[in-house]
Formats: sequence, C-alpha cells, structure tokens
Amino acid sequence: MKLLHWFSLLLCVCVNAESNAMWRESGENVTLRCSSAGCSSSIEGYEGMYLYQNHTEQIEVFYCNTMAGVTEASGFKDRIQTAGSLKNLIVTISNLTVNDSGFYSCVFIKFQSPAVQCSVYPLFVKGVAECSRSTEAPCALADEKSPPLVLIIVAACTIGMLVTIIFILLIVPRVRRRTSSRRSTAGVPQQVSNDNVYEDMTKNGLHPLREQLPASPHDCA
Repeated sequence: MKLLHWFSLLLCVCVNAESNAMWRESGENVTLRCSSAGCSSSIEGYEGMYLYQNHTEQIEVFYCNTMAGVTEASGFKDRIQTAGSLKNLIVTISNLTVNDSGFYSCVFIKFQSPAVQCSVYPLFVKGVAECSRSTEAPCALADEKSPPLVLIIVAACTIGMLVTIIFILLIVPRVRRRTSSRRSTAGVPQQVSNDNVYEDMTKNGLHPLREQLPASPHDCA
C-alpha cells in the first residue's frame, strides 16, 4: 500500500507541474494571481506582498503594500500592472523576454511574523536571449529554445514512475515467494530415520523392545 501511495503522489506532482506551466513567446504578456486561496496558512492582517522570480537566483519583481502601492524592481520597470486587493491581486507582466523565465512565487509579509509563500507559477518564455539584468557587459545573442527545466522535471517523473512500476511488478512478487517458502519450510518438522535410531541404540548396548521381551509360552524351546 505504501508503494501505491508514493506512486500516486509522484504521478500527481508530475501532472500538476506540467499543467501549471505557462508557455509564452517573447513580447507577449502573462497574468498571475496572488490570492489567499493559494496560501498554506492564513494571511489575515498581512500588510504587504513580494513577487519573486526564481531561476538561477532569486530576483524581486515588485513589492506591494496597503499604504505605498506597488514598487517595481528595475528589471520590470513599466512592465507591471496590478488589479484587485492585496489578498486577491491580479498581476500582469508585459513585454516578456527569455530572461523572465523561472518560477514566480507570491510571498505575503507582516511585521514580526513569518512570511507566507503562496501560489507558485512556472513560466517559460521562448525567443532570443538577452543580456543579464545584473550586468551591463555585452553578451552574444542566440536563439534559445524552450528552457530544459520542464523537460528535466518530466523526465525525472517518468523515470521515477518506471522504476516504481518495475519494482512493483518484479521485485515484490519475488520477495513474497521467498517469504512464504521460508514460512512453509519452518513449519514442517524434521523426520528422523528409523535406521539411524536403531544404530544409535545398538551402539549404546540397547536393543529394541521386541528383542528384550521374554519368550511366549507358546513358542518352541
């Protein structure tokens, strides 16, 4: 039952990872929803929220609070539009580039309280690679296909499922057969040969009971 449980859990993770992934072309827009529905705990009374992009490193996209509104990071300047309240914020990122690929997470914060991470969105942008936001050095432009991260996730899930299926179909029945054969062997008592018992009694000067009985009156002298 544990094997089936882990197999089902792995399958669910793979399906969710592939279905939540968003694919865009360079120059397109993407809309994310940061709401309390995707949070693991209550965000009642939280005063602000960060949107982070995680790819090769964690990058702040913007910060939003109830007093100052939205403060965009330099790499996303004039590309962020928000609508709704802090607990149900709809975020649109426009003019996407390849560098915008990554995992976007909504993190709610409150003074002297632990941060709460909510919805996580995998975003993959196809197009031409640009220079890194963290440096002004020139870089070579090259056509970049779909980022391999989602392919790695799908491949890892597929390999895990195949290993689990092979383990269930091949190894588990063998273990059960060996266990049952050992139990059956342990339950059968060992049989002692009558010839061995007779030889042991003869060596010790003993004779079987039928040889030690007195002669019957009806026997011949």
